[in-house]
Amino acid sequence: MVLPLEGIKVIELGHWVLGPTCARILGELGADVIKIEDPRGGDPVRGLLPPKLMSDLGPVNPFWEQWNGSKRAIAVDLSQEAGREIIYKLVKISDVFVTNFRAAVVDRFALDYERVAKINPKIIYAQATGFGLKGPDRDRPAFDETAFWTRSGIMSTLGEPDAPPVPLRGAMGDLTTAGFLACAIVTALLARDRFGFGQKVDISLLATGMWVAGEDVQRRLTWAERAGNQKYPRKSTTNPLRNSFQTKDKKWLFFMMLQTDRFWPAVCKAIEREDLEKDPGFDSHRKRVKNSQLIISILDEVMATRTMAEWAERFDQHGLIWEPETTVPEVLADPQVAANDYVAEVEYPSGDLVKLLRVPFQFSETPIGPRSPGPELGQHTEEVLLEMGYDWGQLSQLKEQKAII
Repeated sequence: MVLPLEGIKVIELGHWVLGPTCARILGELGADVIKIEDPRGGDPVRGLLPPKLMSDLGPVNPFWEQWNGSKRAIAVDLSQEAGREIIYKLVKISDVFVTNFRAAVVDRFALDYERVAKINPKIIYAQATGFGLKGPDRDRPAFDETAFWTRSGIMSTLGEPDAPPVPLRGAMGDLTTAGFLACAIVTALLARDRFGFGQKVDISLLATGMWVAGEDVQRRLTWAERAGNQKYPRKSTTNPLRNSFQTKDKKWLFFMMLQTDRFWPAVCKAIEREDLEKDPGFDSHRKRVKNSQLIISILDEVMATRTMAEWAERFDQHGLIWEPETTVPEVLADPQVAANDYVAEVEYPSGDLVKLLRVPFQFSETPIGPRSPGPELGQHTEEVLLEMGYDWGQLSQLKEQKAII
């Protein structure tokens, strides 16, 4: 079976989520991804879960598998010249270098873009940071909770005005940014094939956060001070048909009907309040916006009279755009998820089958999927170095120096 990036070799100098996830996507696309880790423990995600929890729940670290499948791993001490020489030789035969270490760290390892490009001018060097490669905060420590969620402005727009800030669920910013970075890398590879040169690609959690918050950020850019930075209370949102409501059995659902002129008659029929359709206070979009608080209070009362199952039948019958609040177990049991094959199974050396989320896109002629479990620390060091031309004597010497394991 042919894969889209078959024949492409990728070096990943990554840790935690963003860089490794980007590399996993490239690996599932068919690239030969080689993850570089420090022999003294490796990527911190390996030890993210306490040993007691791992022993209770099973041998598989779900975070490691989601972010590090479909790649090989070598353990190299980059603080040693002998270790860096290994990477320099690997750079010569690679197409892509992916890192999410801070600029100061790759500078310290002598693996910055200028040095890597001097070795291989056609390489695509992709660097992800928290706040960008320029400015006073280029080396500021960051996680997606701080750079993507908090500093980008996203957190300031969510939740009720007087409530505490809404926290980010783990790695959402990293996973989003990883997808953008993979797209940029593939684009740079296409440009190299067309025009003959490599280049540097950079992305930051801050930039991605601003893009994701684009509705609010662009509004401010366009309308300046006329566009506030505010949270919208549920009971006074401008469009009453873009809101959440609670049912009789205490479940929440969400309406998403931006065109109220189009959907208002159907909503009135679905809730058996046809009298509201021609009500002088509600008979145009402008009036519905003006009287949104009253409509929301009416809908709150009506929604509490039926269960979610009862409303689901009526809403679908009348063609409304809505969805129930769905828990993660309910998502995984959703027949729509199964029909579209959004979850794959990966076989481990033990013979166990482990379920793994697929990357969220597929190809009709070059189907992709998880190719292998996340590698053990240094699992492929010997294999990769032998492919590069090292012999067993050299490997023994490097092991004695503790440059590799």
